[in-house]
Amino acid sequence: MRRGRSFEHGYTIVFRGGNSMKYSLLALIIILPYLMSIYVHESLITYFKSLIIYGVMFLSVLITLRVIVFAKSYRGFGTTLSLFSTALAAIVDLLITLAIHKFIVGFGALSFVLPLSAMIMVLRGLEHNGKSMKKYILYPLYTLPGILIIQLISYFLIGTVNPVKYAALDSIFYVFSFLFIYYVIFKFEVSYGGTDILKLFSSYLYTALFEYSEPFERELSKRSVVKDAKVHLFMVRNDEGIYAVTIPELHAGPIAKVGGGYLISDTVSELGRYVNSVIYLHGIGSHELDPATRIDVRRVVRAVAMKVKEYLNDQYVNNECIGKIPFQIQSSNFRITHVPLCGKSIVIVSRLVKSSDDIPLRVYDELKRKVKLDWDNIILVDAQNYYSDNNTWDEDDINELVSLLSKIGELEEQRLEIKSCVAHMPKYAFGPIQFEIGDNGLITWGLEINGNKILLVIFDGNNLRRELADAIINEFKNYFDIVEVLTTDNHQYTGIARFTRSRGYKVVGDSISHDLIMRNVRRSVKQCLNGLRQVHVRYYPVIVEGVRLVGDSFNDMVKAAERGVVDWKKHFAVLIILPILTMVILGILLGIL
Repeated sequence: MRRGRSFEHGYTIVFRGGNSMKYSLLALIIILPYLMSIYVHESLITYFKSLIIYGVMFLSVLITLRVIVFAKSYRGFGTTLSLFSTALAAIVDLLITLAIHKFIVGFGALSFVLPLSAMIMVLRGLEHNGKSMKKYILYPLYTLPGILIIQLISYFLIGTVNPVKYAALDSIFYVFSFLFIYYVIFKFEVSYGGTDILKLFSSYLYTALFEYSEPFERELSKRSVVKDAKVHLFMVRNDEGIYAVTIPELHAGPIAKVGGGYLISDTVSELGRYVNSVIYLHGIGSHELDPATRIDVRRVVRAVAMKVKEYLNDQYVNNECIGKIPFQIQSSNFRITHVPLCGKSIVIVSRLVKSSDDIPLRVYDELKRKVKLDWDNIILVDAQNYYSDNNTWDEDDINELVSLLSKIGELEEQRLEIKSCVAHMPKYAFGPIQFEIGDNGLITWGLEINGNKILLVIFDGNNLRRELADAIINEFKNYFDIVEVLTTDNHQYTGIARFTRSRGYKVVGDSISHDLIMRNVRRSVKQCLNGLRQVHVRYYPVIVEGVRLVGDSFNDMVKAAERGVVDWKKHFAVLIILPILTMVILGILLGIL
């Protein structure tokens, strides 16, 4: 049941590289040849010639990426990779210059053959290889035209290495390159799931880097599991208006602009046409319950909207409301909040030490097996409100949660009088440009049930800073009997490349001022309490047949990526160190150095 954070950390590092990385690489390319020229007492003219050569290197890599994998310039990805490849070549040239006391430029161009080939392999593997990996062996050849042009220009401008010797080195090195590529293929086949995982990861990179979602949705759809999906819908009415509470047994992911990444924003947008406010809560399950495509999301949203319209056209009001009283209990690792809405009960699970992050279906099934509750009327909600790197589950966690949930079964049923209020703080209240809070902003849901005052503060985001959650609870616990803070686990801005560096994986409170957030929470609570009214509650189970769910495919890709992170030293050696050593050894054997 173990899950790590290396995948989130990985794409956050990539997406937040931003301009600082580009400027550092550019400075390296400019400074290194100058140091080389000083070391061997070359003129400034020779130094400027070397800058021309490195400029050609940069353009050759960039053009190769644009032509082969269609890397758009405005995404910045092609520029960063091209600068990295050029800087790597400059480092090799510097090392050779220091070793032989001769100004060498262009020799290091071969160093970017394998890193660039590996990137082309991954990105081009999306559409052009079918189920065979044989074509991957050709990808080093895509770099050959750029290498030859760089070497010819280097010879004519500086003339330090004979073209014939370059050609001999190139021929032998490319043979070694094919062997290295076979190593990468072997690793995918043996350790990372083979062609299917590579194609899935390829399509993921397209979406993540270029915001082109169709290939990834297609790959997810091919591997999808078709199941009926359930959405719990509560319609709450008072004399001020109507609002909807939705708890899908679906996961709103995997990433932005793909399938379930639209689930929350589409639900809020569609239901917002009919009701005053929409409360979205995060149900059970992880990425195995992601809708595979946006088409599936729209089917679910339409079904819920139809039920909302059915409620609006139905004038029947049931005044009888019987259920168990509100209840909150806390242990060392969990806090459980029981919120009755007549016959149905929302039970919010908050993990206090480990990350409150996606209650796995296996855990849910074990809870149902061990705890004697009327599970048909219990709706489990994941608070997703305490972020940490540890989001694992073990038997001790499950047993502790079982003990707390059992307390709910001891509560007596009674007639309930429910007062409720909802206040909505829009997304723009937290700043003009930020990617921590989704379209539904901040929802404050206040309830008074048989005299027990409950405050639920719900951020439309993907997890929450621990100190922020605690600050909200501590401030309002003196005024309410029960206070809980939740997030929706919204992946609306997770794992995509955008026009600022505020991207990747960000939790609420990462960059938005906590003072600003607290001011908005206070304002929202005040607005809510001013609208506290007695309400009528009606529950609808919405069943949508034949929804394509991601199943295990995304989690399998994440596991493969995490295994790759564990093996990063091997990959770095194969793609960077071994090519450089091979070039140096061949250079000595061929008499080039």
